[in-house]
Amino acid sequence: MKLHDKVLGSFKIGLKCMRSIYNSLVYLSDHKNTADHSKSRSDLHQYWKEPWDDLNLPQFYLEGETRSQFLVEIVKRYARPEARILEIGCNVGRNLNYLFLAGFRELSGIEINEKAIQILRQSYPEMAGHANIYNKSVEEAIRDFEDNEFDIVFTMAVLEHIHRDSEWIFSEMVRITRNFLITIEDERSVSWKHFPRNYKEIFESQIVKQVEVINCSAVEGLDSNFFARVLKKVRNVDKNLMF
Repeated sequence: MKLHDKVLGSFKIGLKCMRSIYNSLVYLSDHKNTADHSKSRSDLHQYWKEPWDDLNLPQFYLEGETRSQFLVEIVKRYARPEARILEIGCNVGRNLNYLFLAGFRELSGIEINEKAIQILRQSYPEMAGHANIYNKSVEEAIRDFEDNEFDIVFTMAVLEHIHRDSEWIFSEMVRITRNFLITIEDERSVSWKHFPRNYKEIFESQIVKQVEVINCSAVEGLDSNFFARVLKKVRNVDKNLMF
């Protein structure tokens, strides 16, 4: 191996280590135990449109097979393949694609990040050809849907980032689902972009009843701060789309 190749290799390793240290410091800063919720909803929207750190770049969300498989197994317990399903915060579409591969075809997603949607269409063209994808914030998109338009509305690590000024979307989620809400969310972490909430308490204050809860400590890529909750709308449950 030539000397300059060795030097270049060492430089790349050093750069990778420095990036890893930087990302760890950013992560620890973001997940400190004191809340700094001084940033506005617009600040949060801008971050998710164009993340300025390396922690939430869209391409990283192509990985996460175990999390998507975990989601699919939950959905399959409560819906048939013809069910209409909406993901709020679909990012690059990994979850939607796993649902597509499992036989679900009536899929929709909301995603604020334009680059994430570009990656979605490039990475999962067959699924993208069937799905309705909305490049909007959830606040912009959710009021356009009809009452009971979807049989399942689900989120994974998205509601935890919803600003307190946008908590009205929770009642909108109840409005647009006919049967179930599924939330897989960090309910405990606190940072400038993490808002801890108990989603059982939030949704059961409306016409919804929790029917299943799982702590996600055993799911790769999640941890004990995450809870998967299945909540059933008390009225308008379509039994033809349930097992």
